[in-house]
Amino acid sequence: MSTSFVAALIFSLLLKLMDKFHFIEWNPVGFSDKLHLFSSSHTVVKWGILFVVIWFICILLYYISLIFMKVPVSISSLALGILLAFVLEWVILDENSMAKLIKHVSIPFMCIVIMSVRFLMESAIFQAQDHPLSK
Repeated sequence: MSTSFVAALIFSLLLKLMDKFHFIEWNPVGFSDKLHLFSSSHTVVKWGILFVVIWFICILLYYISLIFMKVPVSISSLALGILLAFVLEWVILDENSMAKLIKHVSIPFMCIVIMSVRFLMESAIFQAQDHPLSK
């Protein structure tokens, strides 16, 4: 739980920095306007909701990464991070073709997704080897 909390916190802070310096073309809290949820709420509330969603996703990724225990983490985290980054940008940017998506993909966003996935996978596998569930 604490590992996924830290990963979600760092990921959220990095998203805020990328939004502030315009490294991404989309607004991380733009979901509220798009879904018409919390659109009149304060920005801090929107970021808080985004943090909770990211935390839940990090918890899921933490437990999913236990499936890849036999595969070297450097390979599996890179593949899963790139796949996750492309899927997220595809959903967020709402592109209709892969060529447009590749042209508009944000390399800094992809890097923080890969780093977060690597952190979660390394921690999950280390914890599983140090404290197996069978004990």
